[in-house]
Amino acid sequence: MARTEPRLSDKELMERTLRDMPAFAAWSSLSMSRLLAISRLQWHARGDSLSDKDRAPEILVLVSGSVLYVEPSIRDIDLRAPWTLLGTGLLLGLPHMLALEKRLFEYIASDDVVAIHIDGNLLFELLDSDATRWKDMGYMLISQALKLGDLASSQMAGRLSRRLAETLEKLAESQGTRSSESHSIHLRVTQRDLAAILQVSRQSVSKELAGLSVSGVIEVKYNAIVVLDPIALRKIARPPAVQQAARAAPHAVGTRENSAKDIAIMEKTLRSKQACLPWSAAAMARLLGSSRLERHPKGSVVWTSLGGVEEYLLVVSGHASIGRVSPEGERFVLILFGPGDFSHIKPTNSLNLHRDYGSYDCIAETEVMTIHMPMTLILETLDSEPMLWKEALLMSERLQESYTQTVYRQVTGSLRERLASTIQRLAKLHGVRAEREGATLLKISQTSLALLLQANRQAVNKELKALAASGAVALGYNGVTVLDDEALGRNANRSREI
Repeated sequence: MARTEPRLSDKELMERTLRDMPAFAAWSSLSMSRLLAISRLQWHARGDSLSDKDRAPEILVLVSGSVLYVEPSIRDIDLRAPWTLLGTGLLLGLPHMLALEKRLFEYIASDDVVAIHIDGNLLFELLDSDATRWKDMGYMLISQALKLGDLASSQMAGRLSRRLAETLEKLAESQGTRSSESHSIHLRVTQRDLAAILQVSRQSVSKELAGLSVSGVIEVKYNAIVVLDPIALRKIARPPAVQQAARAAPHAVGTRENSAKDIAIMEKTLRSKQACLPWSAAAMARLLGSSRLERHPKGSVVWTSLGGVEEYLLVVSGHASIGRVSPEGERFVLILFGPGDFSHIKPTNSLNLHRDYGSYDCIAETEVMTIHMPMTLILETLDSEPMLWKEALLMSERLQESYTQTVYRQVTGSLRERLASTIQRLAKLHGVRAEREGATLLKISQTSLALLLQANRQAVNKELKALAASGAVALGYNGVTVLDDEALGRNANRSREI
């Protein structure tokens, strides 16, 4: 008679799932018992929301199944415009704890889901009781954010055939079920969801999947894809990179000496950030001594992952575009950075992920002043005082969610909706008060807007004139003035009002 494993209780299943996550692996039995006491296991059917707005904020961990990260106004699962697909092994829901905006994304079950719901406020209390837990949580979440950000950018940058292959490869690696008898991987995902994530028609995705199927790389099943040859899929997803035209490389860390004025600017800027307020004078002095203030002319490289140096960047003035260069050599602009924006905290080995199939860069769209800080020193300082991880992590998560929503609205909807949403969000982030009462001036060129929206300049100019005719904005030289924020918001959200 075949032996079967005894069924785990809810508590045992939750503990086994959490123990597999780096942030909870070292928790004592007593602490884990307290964590389980504030958690519950719940089953969700396809289409259900995992975010209950009537309850206290919750942190989510999927035991099985996957969820779509979707705007909450999209109630019909077949009308959604998801940002990405998320699976097991991830800690979700932190943006809801931070209450960034009234309209947050939410998690919708893509198939049947079993999830752990953890009381967010009580989890924070448990983390506060032992500072090393914030450190462990920090490392886990920055690694998670790096992978999710890379997944999202791979969905947007490059030709559809390669974007689809790379998306399938990454989803299969993170969420697929491996066969015990072969090298195949079973991935629960619909063609409709793939089309929505890649921002293309279902017919286009079906055509590309058919080609992969004929070549024996995958097998298409009902609401699923089976990767038959992971190695072949990887080769399609990550072809040899096209040689790029040489640009002036940024200075290496520590190649120039800061003046007293530069040091004062850096300290004032850094101390204005919540995460840097708890830093001791000695820690700040070490950071300033190893950092540099750089002034970059328009069109120059501020930073590139191909430079081999992992840095933490903070924009002091001006605007710079953050982009990803696909293996085909096409640069996709992800977001525009302005004063106060900064890059993410990253593991120091993250550069190795982009050596062969795609690189990231930061290009000055105007004259830009930036603070360049060595990532190793940032991490060493946080590790030396683990409680510093809390504010650093929360600031990074707020930024991550804000950038996610900004990029999402740049790629979903009609061009006018995307343009209106982009102007509105950038004006709130980087706009300055204009002469007219209640108006906000956003210094950005039509060329930069076209790059962000992946549209031609003529089409953007046409839509800008339509927004100006409606009274929402006024156009000027290298700038847009928001005259009526509510009218601009209506243009940005017309198709989302369901």
